Amino acid sequence: MTGKFIFVTGGVASALGKGITSASIGRLLKARGLRVSLLKFDPYVNVDAGTMNPHQHGEVFVTEDGGETDMDLGHYERFIDEPLGKANNATTGKIYLSVITRERRGDYLGGTVQVIPHVTNEIKDEILRVARQAQADVTIVEVGGTVGDIEGLPLLEA
Repeated sequence: MTGKFIFVTGGVASALGKGITSASIGRLLKARGLRVSLLKFDPYVNVDAGTMNPHQHGEVFVTEDGGETDMDLGHYERFIDEPLGKANNATTGKIYLSVITRERRGDYLGGTVQVIPHVTNEIKDEILRVARQAQADVTIVEVGGTVGDIEGLPLLEA
């Protein structure tokens, strides 16, 4: 059984403190005795943050399992006082890579692969994987960027 989900999205401007807000909500829920997990979804097409220019995106946070992730994962770890892994950071690129890998392997039985339902289902599967792995009562999903980013539309649709 997966628990409940809280989705944190921004408006039309980025860098409004969604990461700190998500981490704070996680801390408050943990203080109430709930098991909490956090997942950061970034709309960029890079597979991870490892090769991104820190002047454009910010510093990379390296998780204990070697994941090169968004710096918000560092906030999450400090606030909920638990280590997180590379699975707690997903990007549009990571999702598309997974869908394309499955298509090349023949998982879709030769069907036409589309954003809806294939990409959106992969996004939902990713969220559920993180929640199940953590056995969380509540999983907080922060959707990075702004609601107007075309790259983020599949995330919001899912």
